[in-house]
Amino acid sequence: MEVFAVTIFVSLMFAVLFAALFLAERLQKRRGSLEQVALLPLDDGAGPPTVNFTRTDSHDQHIRH
Repeated sequence: MEVFAVTIFVSLMFAVLFAALFLAERLQKRRGSLEQVALLPLDDGAGPPTVNFTRTDSHDQHIRH
């Protein structure tokens, strides 16, 4: 029974540690993650590519002819 209590205690300590580290990360002044900072040299300044999803009616034109 003591092992059960120790397991629950250690699990709660890990949960508290995780919550504290998560909040500390969220409250930091810098707004970029390590992944974003690592990819900055590859940024060319352009936004995300836009894709034109308008349908061309070439199939309908082919049927009409």
